[in-house]
Amino acid sequence: MFGFKHNFTILKIITLLFCLLLPATVSGLYAGDSTSSDLSLLSTLPDNTDSLYSQKSSRVKYFQPAGPLPENESDTMFIYDIPEVVISQNRNSFFKEDKKLSIPDSLVKSVFSASDAGKLLSFFTPAYINASGGPGSSSSVSLRGTNSYQTTVNWNGFSLNSLSLGTMDFSLIPVAAVEEISVVHGAAGSIAGSGNFGGSVLLNNRADWNNRLHVSIKSDWGTYDNKHFSLSGKIGNERLQYQMVMFSHQAQNDFRYTDKYKSGGPVETMQNNALDNRALIQNLFLRLPGSNEIEAGLWYQSRKKELPATMGSYLPANTHQRDSSLRVYAKWTKRWSRSSFSLNTAIFDEYMLYRDKALPADHHYSIDSKIHSSRLLSDMNYRFWITDYLSADGGVEISSLSANIDAYGKMVNELRTAAISAFKLKLPGLVSNVSLRKEIHEDIDIPLLFSAGIKKDLPFDGMAIKSSYSDQFRIPSFNDRYWQPGGNPHLLPESGYTADIGLMQEITTTGQQQLIIEINGYHSSINNMIQWVPLESSSWWKPENRKEVMIRGMESSVSSGGSVAGYPYNLGLSYNFVKSLISKTYNGSGSNEGNQLMYVPSHNFSANANFSFEKSFLGFTANYTGSRHTGNDNNPVYMMPSFTIFNSYAGYKVNIGDLGGQLQLRVMNIFDTQYQVVRSYAMPGRTFHLSFTLGFKQ
Repeated sequence: MFGFKHNFTILKIITLLFCLLLPATVSGLYAGDSTSSDLSLLSTLPDNTDSLYSQKSSRVKYFQPAGPLPENESDTMFIYDIPEVVISQNRNSFFKEDKKLSIPDSLVKSVFSASDAGKLLSFFTPAYINASGGPGSSSSVSLRGTNSYQTTVNWNGFSLNSLSLGTMDFSLIPVAAVEEISVVHGAAGSIAGSGNFGGSVLLNNRADWNNRLHVSIKSDWGTYDNKHFSLSGKIGNERLQYQMVMFSHQAQNDFRYTDKYKSGGPVETMQNNALDNRALIQNLFLRLPGSNEIEAGLWYQSRKKELPATMGSYLPANTHQRDSSLRVYAKWTKRWSRSSFSLNTAIFDEYMLYRDKALPADHHYSIDSKIHSSRLLSDMNYRFWITDYLSADGGVEISSLSANIDAYGKMVNELRTAAISAFKLKLPGLVSNVSLRKEIHEDIDIPLLFSAGIKKDLPFDGMAIKSSYSDQFRIPSFNDRYWQPGGNPHLLPESGYTADIGLMQEITTTGQQQLIIEINGYHSSINNMIQWVPLESSSWWKPENRKEVMIRGMESSVSSGGSVAGYPYNLGLSYNFVKSLISKTYNGSGSNEGNQLMYVPSHNFSANANFSFEKSFLGFTANYTGSRHTGNDNNPVYMMPSFTIFNSYAGYKVNIGDLGGQLQLRVMNIFDTQYQVVRSYAMPGRTFHLSFTLGFKQ
């Protein structure tokens, strides 16, 4: 399927079994007895269930009638919003209340369901998206003034960051593939592990135990021959839920742009920029007798992408890249009255082929590079509720990593282990987390990591304060250590800490209008930051520990939601200010102390608004990105100018019984702004996207 090449036969067998057997299993169970709901699970919970499981709203609303009631009716009507018991959370999700969180609202996530995760993040977080072209082009995310390789990405508790580069390409994460996307700013290093100085992006799939059948088909057509088609389905009962998403995205991306690096600034048409991206994602959730739960998932993806020439180039591009990946995981959770045990394992296999020709007619490639990596990840965790308010976690992570990359000249294998302990105290109006991590690496000495945080409600209605401290570290990537020529096996790991404090005020009026104001200040220190530098009298580059960095910043946001005359609305403003300064240089790296890091804008601003009517909705977004330096010397000649992008969307919904349809129009970059995120990589101007969704839900 999609020309995907893997060396592991076991992975092919797992894929085949998963694709063929699970839908039949779900269908058989769905046709069976579903009348015995799993209420027995609730009987084992202590009184304070909120300290054991993540829950939906547990509010109880009381409505007093204004006039007399008919005979035999109560004088008070109680509407209970019953808490939903969810499968025990993984550590990344369980220990995050003391951190700033960014989560998209359901309408925005639905509108951009045909996009990649990087595009979605730009609409609801102060993250800086390093994009290098149109749809399907490589993109990464930088949080809180750090580099993109200092942001971790987790899918259902397993790290997705590349072994070779250390980053995650967000253009390979379809929004439709996950149920929940959230950003934990300044995530704890003792919980998230290596490489999350800026924060962590969590991608999670959840079971909807109320679902019986939900099928949706979506088609999306856009400018420059962009075509996106997806099919998603959910089926199940109170004991078993099965989810599946298939999508296909093709585009020519032959947009026009002004090449400011050529004499006279001619208008050019982008060449060699086509995309073909396809994926299949499946998830299974199963409740078994004895408070046992099974969860499994499969994510198979294949992408073909042509890589255009950079701006200013007079030679045609003949470069293309193929990415394919197979990710399979399984989880088992056993719960008792005051404890739970989970055993999780995953196999990730990833392959990339990068080829380039000097001339289109050449029969041989000037570059023919193959990158194949695999990971076997295991995680065991025991959670015990010492009291109704205090829980303790103890866990072990084991990672077996291997890479077969032409440029390494050999097969590279590594074994990493880590022991984690964490405590959570949850009282009315107070949450506190403390965690420790000791990671063992065969070549690198990693110190004990400590993290602590607190969230406390203040004696002002709706006001709360958050504060946290975390040790951080990052193991050098495989490319940093093994790439030949240039790799440096003697690199020290990046290390440091991050601390933040934030204040949040939530105001809810009697008319159910809500206003949330949040401001966070943070401070980070990074030692031994790795930088690739050119070797003397050579065209090769080599990574070295070159500098120390001090980061200070502020994140602020104001959001409002509610309804006017029965019509819902959401408004949001956010502003991010950051200074990422080189505080010290060494190893003969020159005097750049006091300079801003490359590609870190000091100012970032976003605004969004959406309004819903009876059957229609309308929304607007605006994103401002400040100027960025492209060199450590901060030469103003090479500074990238600031830019602002405006977007809008509108849609109309129709529901007939269990059948629903939606027509939607998006206009991206309304004012056709010519800009670059990464120097010499043109970005598309104004684009139009028309989509139609047809769904059936029971």
